[in-house]
Amino acid sequence: MISMIWAMGKDQVIGLNGTMPWRLPRDMAFFRENTLNKTILMGRKTWESFGSKPLPHRTNIVLTRDENFTLSEDQGIVLHDIEDATAYSNNGELMVIGGAQIYEKMLPKVDRLYCTFIDESFEGDTYFPEVDWDQWQIIEEIPGITDEKNPYTYRFVIYERKHK
Repeated sequence: MISMIWAMGKDQVIGLNGTMPWRLPRDMAFFRENTLNKTILMGRKTWESFGSKPLPHRTNIVLTRDENFTLSEDQGIVLHDIEDATAYSNNGELMVIGGAQIYEKMLPKVDRLYCTFIDESFEGDTYFPEVDWDQWQIIEEIPGITDEKNPYTYRFVIYERKHK
C-alpha cells in the first residue's frame, strides 16, 4: 500500500523556505505515530530539511534526479526513478512524506491519505498539489486539541481512494 502524509494550511500551503510555517507538536506526534517502523519516501530537499539525517526507526528512501547524490548504507536508500519507489510498497505501507514535487508525482499511485488540515492562512512558497476529493472517502476524522502549544484549529483526516 502507498500512503501520503502531510499537513497544510488554508490555500494548500505546506512550506516556506524549506520548513513548515507553523509549529504544531500534536501534528508532529501524528506524523511520528503514522510513519514509525514504516518505509518513508521523500525528495532530496525534504531530506535536507531534516538536517540530512535519517528519521529513526524507519527505512528512509530519498528520491532525487541528482545522479551524484549518495547516502551511507545506515542513512537510507537513494532512488532516481519513481517506479523503483513504488516497489517498496510490496513490503507494507510506503509513506510518502514530501516534498511538493514528490507529492505531485506520487498522488496518482496512492491508496491512502493522512492529512492534517490547519484552519489558518500562512505565508508560503510551497503548496500541496490539487486533489480530486471526489476520488476519496473519509475513513477517520480526529479533531485536534487546541492549547498553548498547539494554537491553531486543526483536524486529522484519513482517506482511502474510492476506486483506483
